Amino acid sequence: MKIIFITREGYQLSGARVRCYGFAKQLNLLGFQTRVFSFADRLGAKYGEKEFEMPLGEKLRYNILAFKDLIKETRDSIFFLQRFNYHALAPLLASLLGRSNKVIFDCDDWNIREDPRYYWVFPSSKMEYLTRKTAGYSAACVAASHYLKDYLGSFNRKVEYIPTGVDTDFFTPAKNKEDSKVVFSWTGTVYSSQMRDNIVFLLNCFREVARLKNNVFLWLAGCGKYYQKLKAEFVDFRYRERVNFYDWIDSDKMPEHLADIDIGLLPLIQNSRFNQAKSPTKLFEYMSMAKPVVASFTGEASYIIKPGETGFLAKNKSEFIAGMLRLAEDSRLRKEAGERARKEAVRAYSFNILGKQLAGFIDNL
Repeated sequence: MKIIFITREGYQLSGARVRCYGFAKQLNLLGFQTRVFSFADRLGAKYGEKEFEMPLGEKLRYNILAFKDLIKETRDSIFFLQRFNYHALAPLLASLLGRSNKVIFDCDDWNIREDPRYYWVFPSSKMEYLTRKTAGYSAACVAASHYLKDYLGSFNRKVEYIPTGVDTDFFTPAKNKEDSKVVFSWTGTVYSSQMRDNIVFLLNCFREVARLKNNVFLWLAGCGKYYQKLKAEFVDFRYRERVNFYDWIDSDKMPEHLADIDIGLLPLIQNSRFNQAKSPTKLFEYMSMAKPVVASFTGEASYIIKPGETGFLAKNKSEFIAGMLRLAEDSRLRKEAGERARKEAVRAYSFNILGKQLAGFIDNL
C-alpha cells in the first residue's frame, strides 16, 4: 500500500512539515510506502502569505502538473489530502477520473470564514461547501482537534482524532539554565488582525508581570505583515528593553531557540472557530522541550494542558497574568511542570505514538 501526502504548503509550515513529512516518515518506518507531493517544494508554488499573490491561472497550472503525476499512481495508492484549498482539485480529479484511489481528508485548521451560512441550498462560503463535500466523498477523515472531529463527523462516519504532535526525538530538553533570568516565549505567524490582537494581549500581560518581577523577559519570534507592524508600534513599550523580537526561526533551529526559554505562552483571546479548531504545534514543542505553558482556555489547549501539573489555563487576562507569575516566581514548579509536560508529550503526542495510530486507522480502512 502506498500513501501519497498532498499539500500546497512548504516544509517550513507545520501543516506540511508535521502532518505530511512527519507522518510520511513514521508510516515508512512501519512498512508503508510513502511520498510527499508538496505544491511548494515540488512545483515551486508560493505558500504562506505569498500564496495570496498567485493568480487563478497559476493555481490551475500547478493542478494540471499535479494531476499528470497523481493519475499514474496504482489503484491501491491512497491520497492523503492535507487541508482543503486550491491544491485539492488535482487529487480529487485523479481519484474520480482515474483509478478510483481512496482519499483521506486531513484537516488541522479552520481556513473557512467564521460564520458560514446556507440560504436554502446556497452557501455563503464556497470553501465551507466544498470542504464538507470533500469530507463526504473521502474514504475517511483525520481531524487534528476535537472541534474538527465533531465538524467532519457530520459528513463522514469515519473520523479519527490525531493531534499535530511533535518529534520528541528532535525536540529534546537541554541542560537546565543556570542564570536567574526567566524567559517567556511565543512563536508563530501573525498574518491577520486577530493574531495581532493576541500578541498585543500577551504584551499587556507581560507588562504587568514585568512591573512586579525585574528578572522576567519576553521573546517573540514570528513573521507576517502584522508582526512587522507590531515591532514598529511597540518601540515605546514600557519594559521594551526586556522584550526581544526575533524574525522567523527555521524549524530545524527551533529546539536551539526553545532551549534558552523557561515558559511557553499560547494566548487565544477570541472564541472563534479558527482558535477552537487549531491544533497548536508550538504547544507540543514546548512540552517536548520540558517547558511549562500558560495558555488561554480555548480550543485544544484545554484538552492537553493539565492545570497546575504541566502548565496553567486562563479564561481572562487576570488568570493569564496569574499563571505567568506563578511560574516566574517558583523555579521548582517550573522544573517539575516541565518534566511532567515532557513525559506527557512522549506518552501521547510523539510522532512515534501518532504514527502507529495513523497506521492502524489506515489498515482498518
